[in-house]
Amino acid sequence: MKDPYTILGVSKTATQDEIKNAYRSLAKKNHPDLNPGNKEREAKFKDAAQAYEQIGSPEARAKFDRGETEEAFAGGRGGPYYHEAKAGGDGGRYTYSYGGGGMDDDFFENLFRQSGAGGRGGGRREHGPGEDQLYQMEVEFRDAALGAEREIALPGGKKLQIKIPAGVESGARLRFKGQGGPGLGQGAAGDAFVEIHVRPSSQFTRKGRDVESEASITVYDALLGGEVEVPTLDGNISLKVPPGVSSGSKLRIRGKGIGSKTGERGDQLVALRIVMPKSIPPEMKQMLAEWKEKHPYSAKETK
Repeated sequence: MKDPYTILGVSKTATQDEIKNAYRSLAKKNHPDLNPGNKEREAKFKDAAQAYEQIGSPEARAKFDRGETEEAFAGGRGGPYYHEAKAGGDGGRYTYSYGGGGMDDDFFENLFRQSGAGGRGGGRREHGPGEDQLYQMEVEFRDAALGAEREIALPGGKKLQIKIPAGVESGARLRFKGQGGPGLGQGAAGDAFVEIHVRPSSQFTRKGRDVESEASITVYDALLGGEVEVPTLDGNISLKVPPGVSSGSKLRIRGKGIGSKTGERGDQLVALRIVMPKSIPPEMKQMLAEWKEKHPYSAKETK
């Protein structure tokens, strides 16, 4: 026996409303009249109907949970939610109909209206909604951080203008109503979904609403202070370095981070990295030796 909870994709602690909604979604998605000739969808439709019969009502669910249930549709009884019968004058094709059993009748009526069936006896599919379509789109780190507009070409040559919202993250999906597959007859077109994938940046790392970057400074800048040019999402700027900084020290640049729908932005944190000269002149060595003797200190004391 197949586990009805697994078939419907719900947990064993799900509410009856959650079970009903899961069944509605599967029944609509896999309805045979909306998927003519698709045996896999038809099998999923039957499994969902069987699973709902087993746990779709508190009484039936309690019996199933106690192990007192029997296979739905056993002995040819068909169950209260689904049965199939050959249509007499339809070339041996199967049609589908439903009984009440606790599921709202208007739900199934809507399914038949979508499929063009003239009522509860099934019929030729004349109208139906179009398929939703999913597209993948790679965007640059800066475009995802600050927002941008890009145009993509859909299969068939149709073009779609994409507005990338500021602060969008990888995996986010943008919905475009009516831009999916065409409907059948008078059926509405499906929706297009564009899934965003943000390319990593060689200069910036995202940390929530902030961005992090690195800047290399000389030992002179570290000791005496100075200025260093650093890249930001808005272009390069000159950043003041205070005297006495250590490698790993971070300087904050307000308002140079990730954008948002409200227009507010996070900050940029710049980690300093002290770079020593390739060769140390003798006079510098002498000066440092004298300075060390007069002003000794321990690295542990500066932590």
